[in-house]
Amino acid sequence: MGNSAKADPDVADAVAGLACPGPYVLAYSGDIDSSVLLHALAARRAQGLELRALHVNHGLQPQAADWARHCQSQAAALGVPCAVLTLDAAPTANLEAWAREQRYAALQAALQPGEQLLTAHHRRDQAETVLLHLLRGSGETGLAAMAPQRRLGPHRLLRPLLAVAPERIAAYAKAQGLSWLEDPANAELRFDRNFLRREILPRLSTRFAGAERNLARSAGLLGELSGLIDPQAYAVGGGLSLERLALAPDALRGRVLFAWLRRRGLPTPRHRMLGQIWQQFLQAAPDAEPRVAWPGAELRRYRGVLYAMAPLTPVTPLRWPLDAAGEAAWPHGGRLRWRLDGPAEVRLPQGGEQIVLGDRQRRLKSLFQQAGVPPWERRRTPLLWRQEQLLAVGNRWRSAATASLLWRWEIPDWL
Repeated sequence: MGNSAKADPDVADAVAGLACPGPYVLAYSGDIDSSVLLHALAARRAQGLELRALHVNHGLQPQAADWARHCQSQAAALGVPCAVLTLDAAPTANLEAWAREQRYAALQAALQPGEQLLTAHHRRDQAETVLLHLLRGSGETGLAAMAPQRRLGPHRLLRPLLAVAPERIAAYAKAQGLSWLEDPANAELRFDRNFLRREILPRLSTRFAGAERNLARSAGLLGELSGLIDPQAYAVGGGLSLERLALAPDALRGRVLFAWLRRRGLPTPRHRMLGQIWQQFLQAAPDAEPRVAWPGAELRRYRGVLYAMAPLTPVTPLRWPLDAAGEAAWPHGGRLRWRLDGPAEVRLPQGGEQIVLGDRQRRLKSLFQQAGVPPWERRRTPLLWRQEQLLAVGNRWRSAATASLLWRWEIPDWL
């Protein structure tokens, strides 16, 4: 037992593996795990590590506001800025799934360019996730559970404590005299993860020595196996070739899709959805615009190519007057930057627009079609106008009148 304990990494080992300077953003709930990670990270700020924290207030407990103040106070004592993100969406029947989806969406939206998100998931969390996915009938992609790191939109999500045993975390917290929060919801057995944590894993560990460690180890091995699937063999531009996928065996086709989604930082669908996905995208009429969605992601098809993305926001008419210079988040993804020499505004395409390129008047619809721009992207492309003259179409086309202007739509490669 002593030898195996020494083989387990401790908190200091895990945090030492993070490169400086970052910058890093900690998802700080205030529980023992994130409190330990915050403390260990703060100790590395003297080495140049850039760090701030984000606390998500789900609004599900009467003490939520007090918890937010606790987190800000604890972070401030360590010299770490901490902002509070408050969820305003209405909880759904599946509270666990809703909280996770909304939390990650809020965290991702709050990240600045270049920042990487850190979470405090540890080895027991990994073992619980393996059991959850096993009981849901997942394949090797699901049983690989949580990866040590993955894409999160244009950012990266890192889990430095994933191989660390919870006993090591508790020992660190005690040694450092840390203060943390206890969420009463963690004792409610109606939640699947709590039931596994409190009723099943302890019994498995009593019967099978090293059960938690071995479940986490299996997840790592399956993650390595999943990494051998190369979606690039089916890639076309920013999507997957449906013609090539149609020739692949059913089992391989699903594995390619899952590996591709994971590499893009998008959640994967349940296995039972695969039949619906292939029926929609392989059998729909050529001129149809099929779409299959699940929490956090959706698939669309255009010209025989399968595209994946975060759920798109609804398109409504939009007109933005612009100042002389500035930047702003574009509601449909990315950021706009501009420096103008006169009044202008941004609009969304409504149909019938034309732009002067060289000495020719060109229809925007024809330009989009010739460039192979998918319909959903066309509808969300920012158009720069001066009165009734179209000056620029996203980053694709600019009239001669924009020669002296700065205009750029910075689009993450995952859109």
